Amino acid sequence: MNNKPAIQVFALGGTIAMTPGASAGVKPTLTARDLISAVPGLQDLADLRAETLVQKGSANLTMSLIADIMDRISTCDADAVIVTQGTDSMEETAFLASLLNQSNKPIVFTGAMRTPNQPGADGPANLYDAVLTAVNHNTKGVTLVMNGEVHDPWLVAKEHTSSLQAFQAEQGPLATIAEGDVCWRRPVPDRTTELPVGDEFAPVALVSACLDDDGRLLDSLIDLGYQGVVIEAFGAGHLSEVWADKAEVLAEKIPVILASRTKAGRVFERSYGYKGAEIDLLARGLVSSGWLRARKARLLLSCLLGRNVTNWKEAFTRMVKSV
Repeated sequence: MNNKPAIQVFALGGTIAMTPGASAGVKPTLTARDLISAVPGLQDLADLRAETLVQKGSANLTMSLIADIMDRISTCDADAVIVTQGTDSMEETAFLASLLNQSNKPIVFTGAMRTPNQPGADGPANLYDAVLTAVNHNTKGVTLVMNGEVHDPWLVAKEHTSSLQAFQAEQGPLATIAEGDVCWRRPVPDRTTELPVGDEFAPVALVSACLDDDGRLLDSLIDLGYQGVVIEAFGAGHLSEVWADKAEVLAEKIPVILASRTKAGRVFERSYGYKGAEIDLLARGLVSSGWLRARKARLLLSCLLGRNVTNWKEAFTRMVKSV
């Protein structure tokens, strides 16, 4: 009798599936079955099912595609699901998946920093670790597995263009993988988003503050059809006086989220009192993203507005406080 857990592997392309071709550079060509077949011992861990959904660089993935994958996961009869894809957008797709998740199955995102033809290719090890994580009894919800570490998609970010240790979280990983074991440092957070079911996403802009910019981009956002904006502010949540005035005008018409362009720490709320600092900006109607990075705050706001959540501000604030 086969008592191995059933795992569905959805492949989306990315570096893990890229090989050299006739033209310059590598391109995604390997299928989900190819990836599974390249990992020794993988079939001993689980009954693996393979489906290649797309073969793309991850900059070309869409929110609608992730929503479709989550619908597939909700109806499939596998015990767990692994999604392989490119690492460029994986912190965002895994986070979005966690927002949309309606399943009680473990869902693990993984990929590779090196192509299969490179020395020290990491794809097989990452896929093996993803399977170990998926079948572990302490795994739940959505996680991201890279380089022997299990990460919370709400906290992790790709911090390097090429290092195997590219994925980092200020709070560290949820678990490390060694000797075939998933060694948990802390449990997977139980976050209930309670988003209404739907597949609509509102257009939300992401704009980063920079030195001596006049903010003309902010003036054009509504005319361009954006329904919300996330502003990556300086430091702990600060803007120039020019940007502060423009952000206030925007906040009277559409949701404006205040995030930080730094890589760690949360947006402040009550320390700096000058014009354009966080106390002033929050009083003008901007909403803090807390610990949540701007890229993920954009996805959360897009989901809330796309599903016409009546009190988006209360829902957004409640969710970011769970980070």
